[in-house]
Amino acid sequence: MSNTLKNNAYHILGLDVSASEKDISKRSKEILNRLLADDIPEYDLDIGMFSDFRTEDSVKDALQRLQSQKKKIKEYFFWLQIADSVDEQVLKFLKTKDYSNAIKTWQNVSDGDGTKNLLYKKNLAILYCLVLSVENNEEYLKDSLRAWGDLINSDKFWTSFSKIYRLHDEQTASEDVINDFRKHVVELLSDIYAELHQIHKNNDYVNEFQKTFSVKGEKIEKNVLAPAYQTINKAVEGLEKMEVSKDGKFDKEESEIIKKYITSVQEELNKLIDLGLYEDSQTKIMRDRAANALRSIVIDLHNNLSELEKSKRLLEIAVSLAGTDSLKNKLKSELDQIEKNVKDDAESVVVIELPGMFKTSTIVFKNNFLEYNNKRFFYKDVDSIAFHSTATKHSVYYIPTGTTYDYSFSLISGQENISISLNASKDESDNKQKWVQLISLASAMIQPLIIKKIVDKIFNRGEEVKIGDVTFTKKGYYRIKWKMFGENEKLWVYWSDTIYIPKMFQGEVILWEEKEGKSAQFTSVSMSTPNAIIIPDLVQACYDNREDK
Repeated sequence: MSNTLKNNAYHILGLDVSASEKDISKRSKEILNRLLADDIPEYDLDIGMFSDFRTEDSVKDALQRLQSQKKKIKEYFFWLQIADSVDEQVLKFLKTKDYSNAIKTWQNVSDGDGTKNLLYKKNLAILYCLVLSVENNEEYLKDSLRAWGDLINSDKFWTSFSKIYRLHDEQTASEDVINDFRKHVVELLSDIYAELHQIHKNNDYVNEFQKTFSVKGEKIEKNVLAPAYQTINKAVEGLEKMEVSKDGKFDKEESEIIKKYITSVQEELNKLIDLGLYEDSQTKIMRDRAANALRSIVIDLHNNLSELEKSKRLLEIAVSLAGTDSLKNKLKSELDQIEKNVKDDAESVVVIELPGMFKTSTIVFKNNFLEYNNKRFFYKDVDSIAFHSTATKHSVYYIPTGTTYDYSFSLISGQENISISLNASKDESDNKQKWVQLISLASAMIQPLIIKKIVDKIFNRGEEVKIGDVTFTKKGYYRIKWKMFGENEKLWVYWSDTIYIPKMFQGEVILWEEKEGKSAQFTSVSMSTPNAIIIPDLVQACYDNREDK
């Protein structure tokens, strides 16, 4: 049952809305006395639809509401006025549950804009809602909203209502009270349809009401929107707390969690679509928040893990969720860029097949990372890189029998590493070409990032970085001259000195110092030493960042 109608103060007291204050006081005392004797009274104006509505508490509450100017007008407006023989005929039909004839009776006299016609129509609109409390009827639902719309949007109705209400109100209701009620009547009416929605579990009651009035009452806010928003908010908070790149990978578990949260949001939004509340301003705010939470994950996946396809799919969902045009347009622009990045990534990918003893392995270079043996290495996270080649001559009894060539490549990223070895029986070979391609790609994509990190350590954080037996600092680079007796000595090449760029020769990186105006070998580092191959470019970068330039 609709609680607003069932608990109407006039209904509880069994009175017509024209009842005087004296009648109201007398009736409430009468009912309370009879209830003390366990005698629940019935009255001629009872409509026969409700039960268990007359109790000590309900009677006292009804009296209190009818003694308040602001509350009384609501009770008056949302109850029947039995003023003539037509109204009495309808009341008889109601008592026998002949709802169809009751409705037809008031329908036949409600056309027109005369005061009596309009009051009949108000009775009819209330009757529709009463019948809908016990009967889920689509036709009555639409007819009721049509009747309410005609009344609420009619200035003639409000003029007539104001006159009749003043006539029946002994407290002489002020114009301000009536005007204030008119401003909020749709919100109050909304509560009735929210109650009907709860009774029948039928979204049409809220949806059709929104189509007619586009206003939400307290009960729609509390009983319909609040639970949906609470569920959405919980899911969004879960999305906002996620740090998908924290462990350096996007795993299946994280993907399932995101999927669960998105499903939760979408299920609640689908309910709001059915209720006609999807475009509600507050719903749009929740939609924007959900879209922004996904956007944050997209940025993390895209920028830190290079998960372009996953970023694209999640951003597409974010676009569909966005409530405001401004956010939707922003997300669409970002989606266009990601789609371009996906295309560029597909076009720029380089795959190198590496032969092995038992099976062929593959190393894949992309824009921001490489993949090898089911592991992903982001270029920005690589700490060191090394590669070198050796040629070994073979002989039998000092008679040359041939030469074998070995090519190696390695890198270290945190606790992970890649180590690749290739060999060939002649210098010009397919394996050598693969190795050259491998180091060319790695040098171009990884080496500048390692140098940048090392330069930052040296010049911004004041750290020393050692490669082989050479230590690089803000002042220059040095090596230790070990002495059997006495204190070891640091031999320096300062950035303020004449700097010669190191050279690679026969598997060594040779560093220089100035002696008598010429370059002289300072030391050498094997190319197999981690980061030895970056020394030439590192020396140039350090020289460019020296403090005295």
